[in-house]
Amino acid sequence: MIVAVAQQRIVEDVEVNKMKALSLVKRAIQHEAKIVVLPEASNTGLFPENFGKVRSLEEELDLILKLSERKDILVIAGVVERSEGNLFNSVALIYRGEVIGKYSKILLFPLNEERKYLTAGKELKVFETDFGKIGVLVCYEVRFPEMARKLMKMGAEILAVPAEFPAERIEHWRTLLRARAIENQFYVLGANCVSPDGFYGGNSMIVDPMGNVVNEAGNLQEIIIGEVNLEYVRRVREEYPFLKDLDSIP
Repeated sequence: MIVAVAQQRIVEDVEVNKMKALSLVKRAIQHEAKIVVLPEASNTGLFPENFGKVRSLEEELDLILKLSERKDILVIAGVVERSEGNLFNSVALIYRGEVIGKYSKILLFPLNEERKYLTAGKELKVFETDFGKIGVLVCYEVRFPEMARKLMKMGAEILAVPAEFPAERIEHWRTLLRARAIENQFYVLGANCVSPDGFYGGNSMIVDPMGNVVNEAGNLQEIIIGEVNLEYVRRVREEYPFLKDLDSIP
Protein backbone atom coordinates (compact mmCIF):
# COMPACT_ATOMS: atom_id res chain seq x y z
CA MET A 1 0.00 0.00 0.00
CA ILE A 2 1.36 3.40 -0.99
CA VAL A 3 1.16 6.16 1.62
CA ALA A 4 2.08 9.83 1.42
CA VAL A 5 3.16 12.41 3.98
CA ALA A 6 2.54 16.02 2.96
CA GLN A 7 5.07 18.50 4.31
CA GLN A 8 3.09 21.71 3.93
CA ARG A 9 4.53 25.24 4.01
CA ILE A 10 2.23 26.96 6.49
CA VAL A 11 1.78 30.75 6.41
CA GLU A 12 -0.49 33.27 8.14
CA ASP A 13 -2.95 33.40 5.22
CA VAL A 14 -5.64 30.78 5.85
CA GLU A 15 -6.87 30.64 2.26
CA VAL A 16 -3.33 30.10 0.99
CA ASN A 17 -2.89 27.27 3.50
CA LYS A 18 -6.09 25.60 2.36
CA MET A 19 -5.00 25.73 -1.28
CA LYS A 20 -1.56 24.35 -0.42
CA ALA A 21 -3.14 21.46 1.50
CA LEU A 22 -5.47 20.74 -1.41
CA SER A 23 -2.56 20.75 -3.86
CA LEU A 24 -0.58 18.30 -1.73
CA VAL A 25 -3.54 15.92 -1.50
CA LYS A 26 -3.87 16.07 -5.29
CA ARG A 27 -0.21 15.12 -5.60
CA ALA A 28 -0.74 12.17 -3.26
CA ILE A 29 -3.63 11.02 -5.46
CA GLN A 30 -1.37 11.22 -8.51
CA HIS A 31 1.05 8.87 -6.71
CA GLU A 32 -1.89 6.48 -6.09
CA ALA A 33 -1.47 6.82 -2.32
CA LYS A 34 -4.14 5.22 -0.14
CA ILE A 35 -3.32 7.41 2.86
CA VAL A 36 -2.03 10.99 3.00
CA VAL A 37 -1.18 12.82 6.22
CA LEU A 38 -1.20 16.63 6.45
CA PRO A 39 0.45 18.63 9.28
CA GLU A 40 -1.10 19.98 12.45
CA ALA A 41 -3.38 23.01 12.00
CA SER A 42 -3.00 22.84 8.23
CA ASN A 43 -5.71 25.48 7.81
CA THR A 44 -4.76 28.22 10.25
CA GLY A 45 -1.32 27.34 11.47
CA LEU A 46 -0.84 28.06 15.16
CA PHE A 47 -1.42 31.77 14.62
CA PRO A 48 -3.85 33.07 17.28
CA GLU A 49 -4.87 35.92 14.99
CA ASN A 50 -6.48 33.32 12.72
CA PHE A 51 -8.52 31.61 15.41
CA GLY A 52 -11.34 34.16 15.56
CA LYS A 53 -12.65 33.23 12.11
CA VAL A 54 -12.41 29.45 12.52
CA ARG A 55 -15.59 27.59 11.60
CA SER A 56 -16.80 24.01 11.94
CA LEU A 57 -14.68 21.03 10.92
CA GLU A 58 -16.60 20.47 7.69
CA GLU A 59 -16.41 24.14 6.72
CA GLU A 60 -12.67 24.31 7.37
CA LEU A 61 -12.07 21.20 5.26
CA ASP A 62 -14.64 21.85 2.54
CA LEU A 63 -12.15 21.78 -0.36
CA ILE A 64 -10.61 18.47 0.68
CA LEU A 65 -14.00 16.94 1.40
CA LYS A 66 -15.18 17.80 -2.09
CA LEU A 67 -11.99 16.53 -3.73
CA SER A 68 -12.16 13.21 -1.90
CA GLU A 69 -15.75 12.39 -2.88
CA ARG A 70 -14.73 10.18 -5.80
CA LYS A 71 -11.17 9.33 -4.78
CA ASP A 72 -10.00 6.18 -3.04
CA ILE A 73 -7.74 7.90 -0.53
CA LEU A 74 -7.88 8.46 3.22
CA VAL A 75 -6.87 12.02 4.14
CA ILE A 76 -5.62 12.57 7.69
CA ALA A 77 -5.64 16.33 8.18
CA GLY A 78 -4.65 18.48 11.12
CA VAL A 79 -7.21 21.27 11.51
CA VAL A 80 -8.20 23.93 14.02
CA GLU A 81 -11.99 23.69 14.30
CA ARG A 82 -14.83 25.26 16.24
CA SER A 83 -17.22 22.91 17.98
CA GLU A 84 -19.94 23.90 20.46
CA GLY A 85 -18.35 27.30 20.87
CA ASN A 86 -14.86 26.01 21.66
CA LEU A 87 -11.72 25.76 19.53
CA PHE A 88 -9.96 22.41 19.20
CA ASN A 89 -6.66 21.38 17.67
CA SER A 90 -8.04 18.35 15.88
CA VAL A 91 -7.20 15.73 13.28
CA ALA A 92 -9.90 14.66 10.84
CA LEU A 93 -9.99 11.42 8.90
CA ILE A 94 -11.67 12.03 5.56
CA TYR A 95 -12.80 9.37 3.12
CA ARG A 96 -15.13 9.59 0.12
CA GLY A 97 -16.28 13.11 0.99
CA GLU A 98 -17.06 12.41 4.63
CA VAL A 99 -15.36 12.88 7.99
CA ILE A 100 -15.18 9.29 9.23
CA GLY A 101 -13.29 10.06 12.43
CA LYS A 102 -11.87 12.87 14.55
CA TYR A 103 -9.27 13.14 17.29
CA SER A 104 -8.70 16.29 19.33
CA LYS A 105 -5.28 16.98 20.83
CA ILE A 106 -5.29 16.13 24.53
CA LEU A 107 -1.92 17.56 25.61
CA LEU A 108 -1.74 21.19 24.52
CA PHE A 109 1.80 22.54 24.20
CA PRO A 110 2.88 24.57 27.27
CA LEU A 111 5.46 26.83 25.57
CA ASN A 112 3.11 28.76 23.28
CA GLU A 113 -0.45 30.01 23.52
CA GLU A 114 -2.31 26.80 22.75
CA ARG A 115 -3.66 26.51 26.28
CA LYS A 116 -4.94 30.08 26.15
CA TYR A 117 -7.02 29.64 23.00
CA LEU A 118 -7.70 25.93 22.55
CA THR A 119 -9.70 23.34 24.45
CA ALA A 120 -8.07 20.00 25.17
CA GLY A 121 -9.50 16.75 23.86
CA LYS A 122 -10.38 13.96 26.26
CA GLU A 123 -10.02 10.62 24.50
CA LEU A 124 -7.37 8.64 22.64
CA LYS A 125 -8.77 6.89 19.59
CA VAL A 126 -7.86 4.18 17.12
CA PHE A 127 -9.79 4.30 13.86
CA GLU A 128 -10.65 1.15 11.92
CA THR A 129 -10.37 2.02 8.24
CA ASP A 130 -10.17 0.18 4.94
CA PHE A 131 -6.41 0.79 5.10
CA GLY A 132 -5.66 -0.42 8.60
CA LYS A 133 -6.15 0.49 12.24
CA ILE A 134 -4.81 4.00 12.71
CA GLY A 135 -3.97 5.85 15.89
CA VAL A 136 -3.31 9.59 16.00
CA LEU A 137 -1.12 11.82 18.15
CA VAL A 138 -0.47 15.52 17.53
CA CYS A 139 3.04 17.04 17.65
CA TYR A 140 3.96 17.49 21.35
CA GLU A 141 2.13 14.26 22.24
CA VAL A 142 4.76 12.16 20.46
CA ARG A 143 7.00 12.93 23.45
CA PHE A 144 4.80 10.72 25.65
CA PRO A 145 5.46 7.00 25.08
CA GLU A 146 2.52 6.17 27.32
CA MET A 147 0.10 7.60 24.76
CA ALA A 148 1.58 5.70 21.83
CA ARG A 149 1.70 2.52 23.89
CA LYS A 150 -1.98 2.83 24.73
CA LEU A 151 -2.82 3.26 21.04
CA MET A 152 -0.84 0.10 20.24
CA LYS A 153 -2.76 -1.79 22.93
CA MET A 154 -5.98 -0.48 21.36
CA GLY A 155 -4.94 -2.17 18.12
CA ALA A 156 -3.09 0.50 16.14
CA GLU A 157 -1.00 -0.73 13.21
CA ILE A 158 -0.17 2.77 12.00
CA LEU A 159 0.47 5.92 14.03
CA ALA A 160 -0.15 9.24 12.27
CA VAL A 161 1.52 12.31 13.80
CA PRO A 162 0.52 15.68 12.29
CA ALA A 163 2.86 18.31 13.72
CA GLU A 164 4.30 21.80 13.78
CA PHE A 165 7.69 20.88 15.22
CA PRO A 166 10.37 23.61 15.42
CA ALA A 167 13.71 23.38 13.65
CA GLU A 168 15.72 23.94 16.83
CA ARG A 169 14.45 20.62 18.23
CA ILE A 170 14.20 18.69 14.98
CA GLU A 171 16.54 15.94 16.21
CA HIS A 172 14.06 15.30 19.02
CA TRP A 173 11.36 14.88 16.38
CA ARG A 174 13.41 12.45 14.29
CA THR A 175 14.40 10.40 17.34
CA LEU A 176 10.92 10.33 18.85
CA LEU A 177 9.25 9.10 15.66
CA ARG A 178 11.70 6.21 15.36
CA ALA A 179 11.41 5.40 19.06
CA ARG A 180 7.62 5.22 18.94
CA ALA A 181 7.84 2.88 15.91
CA ILE A 182 10.41 0.59 17.56
CA GLU A 183 8.65 0.47 20.93
CA ASN A 184 5.27 -0.42 19.47
CA GLN A 185 6.24 -2.25 16.28
CA PHE A 186 3.98 -0.21 14.02
CA TYR A 187 4.40 2.24 11.17
CA VAL A 188 4.73 5.92 12.03
CA LEU A 189 3.75 8.64 9.55
CA GLY A 190 5.07 11.95 10.86
CA ALA A 191 3.86 15.02 8.94
CA ASN A 192 5.71 18.15 10.00
CA CYS A 193 5.36 21.57 8.41
CA VAL A 194 7.82 24.16 7.17
CA SER A 195 7.55 27.95 7.33
CA PRO A 196 8.94 30.93 5.41
CA ASP A 197 11.04 32.06 8.39
CA GLY A 198 12.57 28.62 8.92
CA PHE A 199 11.09 28.27 12.42
CA TYR A 200 9.48 24.93 11.60
CA GLY A 201 11.93 22.28 10.56
CA GLY A 202 10.31 19.80 8.20
CA ASN A 203 11.98 16.36 8.20
CA SER A 204 8.64 14.60 7.85
CA MET A 205 9.17 10.86 8.03
CA ILE A 206 7.75 7.46 7.23
CA VAL A 207 9.14 4.88 9.67
CA ASP A 208 8.59 1.13 9.58
CA PRO A 209 7.90 -1.19 12.58
CA MET A 210 11.63 -1.93 12.97
CA GLY A 211 12.47 1.76 13.20
CA ASN A 212 13.89 2.00 9.68
CA VAL A 213 13.28 5.30 7.90
CA VAL A 214 11.39 4.47 4.70
CA ASN A 215 11.46 8.07 3.49
CA GLU A 216 12.32 11.47 4.94
CA ALA A 217 11.69 15.00 3.72
CA GLY A 218 14.07 17.95 3.79
CA ASN A 219 13.17 21.48 4.86
CA LEU A 220 10.98 22.62 1.96
CA GLN A 221 7.34 21.98 1.05
CA GLU A 222 7.17 18.54 -0.52
CA ILE A 223 5.44 15.21 -0.43
CA ILE A 224 7.16 11.96 0.46
CA ILE A 225 5.96 8.51 -0.58
CA GLY A 226 6.49 5.10 0.96
CA GLU A 227 5.18 1.55 1.13
CA VAL A 228 3.24 0.28 4.13
CA ASN A 229 2.61 -3.46 4.52
CA LEU A 230 0.33 -4.35 7.40
CA GLU A 231 1.34 -8.01 7.13
CA TYR A 232 4.86 -6.83 7.96
CA VAL A 233 3.53 -5.35 11.22
CA ARG A 234 2.13 -8.74 12.17
CA ARG A 235 5.31 -10.52 11.10
CA VAL A 236 7.57 -8.23 13.12
CA ARG A 237 5.41 -8.71 16.20
CA GLU A 238 5.55 -12.49 15.77
CA GLU A 239 9.30 -12.71 15.08
CA TYR A 240 10.16 -10.24 17.85
CA PRO A 241 7.45 -10.92 20.46
CA PHE A 242 8.66 -8.19 22.81
CA LEU A 243 5.22 -6.64 23.30
CA LYS A 244 3.99 -9.82 24.99
CA ASP A 245 6.37 -9.15 27.89
CA LEU A 246 4.45 -6.00 28.79
CA ASP A 247 2.11 -8.21 30.80
CA SER A 248 5.06 -9.33 32.92
CA ILE A 249 5.97 -5.86 34.12
CA PRO A 250 5.02 -5.63 37.82
